Amino acid sequence: MPHRITRAALSAALVAGSTVFALSAPGPASAVDLKAALPITSFGDILVDGANKRIYITDPAAGKVIITGYAGQVLSTATGLTGVSGLLLAKDGDVYAAVPGLKAITAFNEVGTRIATYEASTDVRPVTLAEAGGRLWFGEADGGLGRLQRGGDDEPDLIPDVTTTTFDEAPALSSAGTLVAAVDPSVTTADVTVFDASTTTPSAVVAKSLGRTRDLVFNADGSRLLVAGPQSLARAVKPADLTTVQSYSAGADGNAVAVKPDGTLAVGIGGTAGKAVSVFAPGSATPTKQFTVQGGGTLQPGGLSWEPGGPRLFGVSGSGSSYTLQIFGDPSKLATSVQLTVPAKVELGRTATITGVFGAPVPAGLPVVITRKDSAGSRRVGPQTVPANGRFSISDKPTRSGTVSYTVALAGNADYSPANATKSFQVGTIKATTLTLDRNGSTFAAGSTVTFTAKLGATSSNRSVEIWADPYGSDQPNRLVRKATANSKGVVTAAFKLTRTTTMSAIFRGDNFTSARTARSTVATKVSVSVALDRHYGTGKLGSVSYHFLRSTVDPRFITSMSPYPGRSALLEIQYHDGKQWRPWKSAWSKLTDGKAYNGLTGTHTVGLKYRVRASYVYGKSGDTVNTTTYGAYKYFTFTR
Repeated sequence: MPHRITRAALSAALVAGSTVFALSAPGPASAVDLKAALPITSFGDILVDGANKRIYITDPAAGKVIITGYAGQVLSTATGLTGVSGLLLAKDGDVYAAVPGLKAITAFNEVGTRIATYEASTDVRPVTLAEAGGRLWFGEADGGLGRLQRGGDDEPDLIPDVTTTTFDEAPALSSAGTLVAAVDPSVTTADVTVFDASTTTPSAVVAKSLGRTRDLVFNADGSRLLVAGPQSLARAVKPADLTTVQSYSAGADGNAVAVKPDGTLAVGIGGTAGKAVSVFAPGSATPTKQFTVQGGGTLQPGGLSWEPGGPRLFGVSGSGSSYTLQIFGDPSKLATSVQLTVPAKVELGRTATITGVFGAPVPAGLPVVITRKDSAGSRRVGPQTVPANGRFSISDKPTRSGTVSYTVALAGNADYSPANATKSFQVGTIKATTLTLDRNGSTFAAGSTVTFTAKLGATSSNRSVEIWADPYGSDQPNRLVRKATANSKGVVTAAFKLTRTTTMSAIFRGDNFTSARTARSTVATKVSVSVALDRHYGTGKLGSVSYHFLRSTVDPRFITSMSPYPGRSALLEIQYHDGKQWRPWKSAWSKLTDGKAYNGLTGTHTVGLKYRVRASYVYGKSGDTVNTTTYGAYKYFTFTR
């Protein structure tokens, strides 16, 4: 969207003659036209950032930029910007300010924080700003047109005199697409010049005197250039040849012009406080509405800016060192709003606080109806008109359980649109419920998929249960297995594959009037463990038991396989049979590598003696505690000649 950046050249007399101004609180709103005192002692430019609902206003004499809300309340102030003048809202969302006293251009982000300063290496004093052809341009105090070089390594930030101009002082600028329109507002017969800024060296498309022009702006699509000045100059011209398309009846001393995206035009008059601003509907040559400056002073040159996409028209008026933000209504009704805040719940017998805030520009004294409704019926409560500060608070001590609703209805009038808000909260008695989870203390084989069953007791409204699994060990996080609504019996089930000893948790988060509950169940999980014999020459049964047969001249090797875990060891145990019973013989601990451990049996092997071997995981001794003790199955072997 094209944006007008422009204002009269910085006046040395204004800077030198400024005085200190004491900020006072804005008075109550009056009719449609609102006002707020501004803490500035001079005026350079006004810019409205619709995306972030902020207004930027420059004060050249004080060297500062103030940032306000739509009601004129100051949100922040940037100081130390000597002579700061023109403003630009760039397409990237940043706001730029021309600072001639520092030979610089300063950039602000979307929240009004200063983020960059571009400085000149020569005597360049930027005063006004525009964006066209993907580049930023500035009007110089001596009448030149310069370019802002952002991020360039080979050139200075500010490049002056990129093209020839005929201006003696800083030109007012406006831009659309690849076009930049410029005029020296201080000269009676100055030419309006339209430049083609599609390259780094702009070229003049057309130059023509339209009479003294104090302000100019392109419409949204760049098909019209709107100009305003004294001698009843208020017209729309074609950018290609500056021929007049439309003349407007706006008054004798035009000094500001602003246009909405839909073509609605506002023309400001500087010489009188009466009917200082005329608003023209698209296609109309006569004003559809006129506004008067509130609180004294006159509208400042270039001191108008529309709220992008909104109904407000903002202006700056002043005299001497006293300035006021003017908030003018639109030909349509001003939008209103109300925010209502209620508690999420209230325990029966306790007091609830309900608050409301009417958003600007809702004026104090406008009729409002606030209604409370519960199972016993409805009644009117709270203030009957908008309070002076736009805020209200109601204390409520419900005597019945159930839903309580509050509704705020602002009827509006000829100038303000209606606004409504309704909020509800629940009233009841907080109670506890029951929650159980089965399988606690059970033991399962590694890899078992086990179904866990949670059972939830009576609740107020929430019937949702979460089942979480937290395997032992720091390497696996607690994870949600299932979240579901309990069935008619209060049951929620979840299946989980066990690889570690695991703590399962059933969680009920509570509701308005039921306390939260958690039930836990810890199930022990075995490891997967086995041992295999290597180097045997065959197998066969001795009695009913299967044996591995090895030559007495061969040393057997035992291969242990176990569920892996960092630092885990396996216990290998060998027993022999003395003819009556099995007796322990040898044992060894072996570190696992990728879940495997290898052990050999060397020495002289007794022919005919029966042996058996097993591998085991022992809780706390195998190097960790994430599983329960698990003994592997025995493998049997014997030696032959």
